Amino acid sequence: MEFNSVSKPGDNCEPDRPAHPGVFPTCEAGKSDNQSAARTVDFPVSVVLPAGGTGERTGLQTPKQFCSFLGRPLISYTIQAFERVSWIQCIVVVVAKENMDLMTDIIQRFQHRKVRVVPGGSTRHRSICNGVLALGEGERPAADRPKVVIIHDAVRPFVEEDLLYKIAMAAKEQGAAGAIRPLVSTVIATTSEGFLDHSLERAKYRASEMPQGFTYDVIHQAYQRCSESDFDFGTECLHLALQYCGTNAKLIQGPPTLWKVTYKRDLAAAESIIKETLSRSACVITGGCAQAGTLADALQKAVGALDMVHLSASDELPIRGTEPLAIMDLASAAKLRNVLLYGIQLHQSKDAERWERSVLKVAEITSALIRERSSALVGQLLQA
Repeated sequence: MEFNSVSKPGDNCEPDRPAHPGVFPTCEAGKSDNQSAARTVDFPVSVVLPAGGTGERTGLQTPKQFCSFLGRPLISYTIQAFERVSWIQCIVVVVAKENMDLMTDIIQRFQHRKVRVVPGGSTRHRSICNGVLALGEGERPAADRPKVVIIHDAVRPFVEEDLLYKIAMAAKEQGAAGAIRPLVSTVIATTSEGFLDHSLERAKYRASEMPQGFTYDVIHQAYQRCSESDFDFGTECLHLALQYCGTNAKLIQGPPTLWKVTYKRDLAAAESIIKETLSRSACVITGGCAQAGTLADALQKAVGALDMVHLSASDELPIRGTEPLAIMDLASAAKLRNVLLYGIQLHQSKDAERWERSVLKVAEITSALIRERSSALVGQLLQA
């Protein structure tokens, strides 16, 4: 008997809907139809991801948005977070001109959808402006433009659909909305000589975070009216909406996961979080016999607190015996969708004690594969 252990954190599937192993669904595990319906957005929403930074504060030669984590660049994880949201129509990634080819290659290599790459400007605001203009360029009628534009940092990959929904809905109603977080440190002002001038009462202030959302008309008009000084030195989009459109943004409390990869130490923290998140779910495909079901139950107990989906082989879900090449081909296709597929071959035994030992061995191997996410073993047929 052979079963494939598929660690599928990037594209979890619903336990009650079998999928052909050549197709990798993008639905989120644990989301009921009622939850999905509650988050339905009936107006067009697009995203602008400014990704033109040079990464000077990390001290690395490679800009942090292109640093690789578990075989995938950081920006790819951020794009994937938005691709999972069904009601987001278009994702515009704004990069430095010299990185256009690199970004295009990332999109093709990891099969990203709904993504368009545009060249950035010399500053953050100029890059975001280029992204906004790309959403409404040419003679495109107003009906084809997004109602709401969400702006988010390319180096904030841990954004959740619930917050995006709140931002989009508030932006539609108010014209602008943004995520905030409590300040963790007191803000002080200093004199020109380097002495304390005064401090702010921390309880009255908040840190402005991403994502931020705007109606297309508001953010487009704000950039059309703002000054060259704003373009060169400004960083806050919500301020532009207030100053040039009179739009007072709705502020929404965001979760702690909104932090931004800024310094070199953040890279290690981001990789750890990504690895932990990806290792929380798996899909185990077994044969259709009774012993296969027993094996699946044993694996569920062995892996503990894990969102594990068990699919039995059937007409809709064929398993091609022990063909190593078939497993390798399927694993190569799966890896592009951030799915790591491994094969473990277990021979049936009528000896109850030997069977139990084999099951425990399979559980041990499976737990290690899910925990470590070893790319070197992807597509391999292991023996237990």
